[in-house]
Amino acid sequence: MRINGYLPWLQVKNSLPVIQSRSSQGTNTAGSMTNQIKEIQTLYGGRKELTREDVLLSKYHRENPISLSDIFEKKEINWVRDASQIPQEYIDGLNDREVTEWDDFRLKCALDFNEYGDDIETNLNRLAATYVTALDHINTHFSGAQRESCLEEVEAAVAEIKSTMADHFSKNLGGFLEENGFAGESQKIYETILAEYDNKVQQYSDFLKENKDFANLKGTKDAWLLNDVAYMAQELRKTYDTKGRMEGIEAAAGGDGGYTLEEISLANRLVNEIRDSYLMDGNEESIGMHAGVMLLKTNLFAENNQVSRELAERMTQAVRTRIDRRIDQENARILSLYDDPYYDKDRSPIYDKSAIYDVSEKMLLLYQTKRDYSKAILEGIEYARNKSNSKKGEDQYRILDRYQVDPYWNWFYDNSARFQSKYFMDIPGYDKRTSFQKLVESWNESAFRISGSDAYQLRLDAFSVKG
Repeated sequence: MRINGYLPWLQVKNSLPVIQSRSSQGTNTAGSMTNQIKEIQTLYGGRKELTREDVLLSKYHRENPISLSDIFEKKEINWVRDASQIPQEYIDGLNDREVTEWDDFRLKCALDFNEYGDDIETNLNRLAATYVTALDHINTHFSGAQRESCLEEVEAAVAEIKSTMADHFSKNLGGFLEENGFAGESQKIYETILAEYDNKVQQYSDFLKENKDFANLKGTKDAWLLNDVAYMAQELRKTYDTKGRMEGIEAAAGGDGGYTLEEISLANRLVNEIRDSYLMDGNEESIGMHAGVMLLKTNLFAENNQVSRELAERMTQAVRTRIDRRIDQENARILSLYDDPYYDKDRSPIYDKSAIYDVSEKMLLLYQTKRDYSKAILEGIEYARNKSNSKKGEDQYRILDRYQVDPYWNWFYDNSARFQSKYFMDIPGYDKRTSFQKLVESWNESAFRISGSDAYQLRLDAFSVKG
């Protein structure tokens, strides 16, 4: 679930004039409104770090909306694009205002982030900080039925996002582990995330009790920011990350027998990579090479010092099981075609698992020997390619289409001939990358996401192709 904010500065205000800026800058016609909308939308969500100026612009635009009638009539519109264009008397009066209404729009802004991202800990931090900040704001300014109503709104909004986040990660990562041999993982991950969220709420609450003016705004010209839930939630996270952790308020990571949020995030990234990887492409050697790259990605994950031995071993076994089952699924599909009179099982038989695993295990052995992922991949590619080429001359493979008609390896490094054919239709946006380019880019993206480092990057020009 994602709470999306509307744009309250864009309303029908036929009876009210548009507030004119003191500066002539920002004068626009209706024709340029699309670009302005794109620019201002970034000020409302929690997906970027909010500045004082962002909050000020947001507040000003909400209170001084653009007239739709002026837009439709293509009248001149004085658009305030920068906080410096806001009238000073407006800013001077902000600290004199009394809070009488709950600003649910700013709550929505604080919760407007992508909870399905890779980093579950960052998202839980944002959610917990927003919850604590909102409760503090409500308890400070409201009482009675108004207070209860506001608290119910916050509880409902946060509970839904919390549950959705935990559900997403538990189904994706836990589901992958369960699909591949490990029962009970979804519930384990779900409960871990909920427990960690509760820990973070407690941490932020304890910090706030001891640091009431954590943002150093009380008594300043910018004290009005204290009433902006989105901004204060951000500042609570930032201040806690520096001061709170130094004071030892942070609770121990990980629950009883659970995983840490760090390793859940890392494992979830690996699962996404594995799910998106195409395995059954070409012949046994190319499939073995793809399987080898998957296992090397898993090995890189397992080597991360943030990953426990338990999760490393389970992910490694789960990936191996997934590869094995994917081959079995393809072989079962091929076997189902054997009785089809139009299917030539002699030319396209089921795949030889032992030949596939010969290549994938060779790539792992190369890494274990050389301790260098780039060398393991590049030498593994050549091992697979040479082995595939050598089979073309062997009697038992002469009839097999996937060896005699072999576009995968023939075009692996250079596929230019493919696009020079008179039968090729050059469609705009057609992916013309070679299989080697795709492999390199896939590995580099995965390696960075899994390790957070450029140390394992492959270069397209790192290998000299011969023949």
